Amino acid sequence: MKSIWMRLALALMAISASGILISTILSIKEMDYHFSLYVSDVNQQHQQDLLEILQNEYQRGQGWSDRTLLKLESASRVLGLQISLFDNERRLIQTFGKTISSAFSNKVDMIPIKDQGNTIGYIDIQYDNSNAMSLEEHFQIAHTNAMQWTMLALLLLVCIASIFIAKRIAKPIVNLSDAAQAVSKGDLSVRVSLPQGKDELTGLVQSFNNLVQNLQRQDELRKRLTSDIAHELRTPLNTLLAQTEGMLDGIWEASPEHLEATRSEVLRLIRIVSDLDQVIQAEAGEMNISRDEINLSEVAENIVDSMTAAFQQQGIQLSSRVITDGWVVGDKQRMAQVVSNLITNSLKHTSQGGEVIVSVERRARTVEVKILDNGTGISPEDLPFVFERFYRGDRSRSREKGGSGLGLTIVKGIVEAHQGNITIESEVGKGTSITLTFPAIENIY
Repeated sequence: MKSIWMRLALALMAISASGILISTILSIKEMDYHFSLYVSDVNQQHQQDLLEILQNEYQRGQGWSDRTLLKLESASRVLGLQISLFDNERRLIQTFGKTISSAFSNKVDMIPIKDQGNTIGYIDIQYDNSNAMSLEEHFQIAHTNAMQWTMLALLLLVCIASIFIAKRIAKPIVNLSDAAQAVSKGDLSVRVSLPQGKDELTGLVQSFNNLVQNLQRQDELRKRLTSDIAHELRTPLNTLLAQTEGMLDGIWEASPEHLEATRSEVLRLIRIVSDLDQVIQAEAGEMNISRDEINLSEVAENIVDSMTAAFQQQGIQLSSRVITDGWVVGDKQRMAQVVSNLITNSLKHTSQGGEVIVSVERRARTVEVKILDNGTGISPEDLPFVFERFYRGDRSRSREKGGSGLGLTIVKGIVEAHQGNITIESEVGKGTSITLTFPAIENIY
């Protein structure tokens, strides 16, 4: 099987060679044509000159004198012609120059010599086309040979250039093919170096590298997801097993306190499974969302009111700034879940004496909900991954503070199910700002 660079080189050679051959043939034909016109013009000029000499000599001597014959003799020698002079009745007067065989002659028909409209004689000119090569033929052969050698040199240059250009163009494609084969075998660390310039190949290589990078990140998140799910489920299951075995072995009695502890672990398992179920529904686009006209300003104020006591216990100020009503189409309970989850996250990551502000504002065609805190913030390395399942920037953080790692994933799924958008801006040590944007209802203000 021929490689792509070889096929490309052959295509370039074929196209270039065809152009060179056509150009060479046309050039030779055009040169021959115009050179024939040139030779014809020279011959015509010779005839005109001879006729002019004969006419002048005839007028001077009123006939064909020895002076006239001498001039014809000289002209035939200089021009290498056979010139025959005839009288007005086509009788041969004299032939000048060497005798040229008709087999090697290029004969011109008798040309009349006129004086004041009367024919005073005729002249016959024969050009020598014998074995002796004329200067004109030398020039034509030299030109043809030069064109042929030039054509061969250009063909050789085209072959070398085609191979070089084809290899250079095909190199990124070959690298992409090799990298794709490596990726198909599971090597997601492979990257293709970007070619020079900014063209379609550069864009293709960049897109491939981005694709492999995303696949590598998804693979890492998948492995982390499997590990985190196992860890999340292992802890309550081990606790349940220990408590159940302790009761069965009589280590402790099935008292209300012990049963309540067992119940708490069961509820924790149920919550994890429920969160996973919501994540799966959100990612599959199957989350049940009612379509009611709701006021996000009212939803946000109710959540702030219900959570103010929990913030006061932690010494954190929680306030709402409802600038305008924010009417949207959506599910009131789901929207409350979104705002509640985000405020809870701010509570977990804001120190005592901090502040959390929830604002709602109607803009041109959207409603914007913003949750702003001055807490610990999120590092730039973790910010792009905060919506991934079970993702925790600080892997050593306790699950009591960090939760299951599914809250923001669920929040994003609910927001997108409402045709909304969520963005996060954060700086370590200064706080986090989360903005939710939803399409507003046009006819309600």
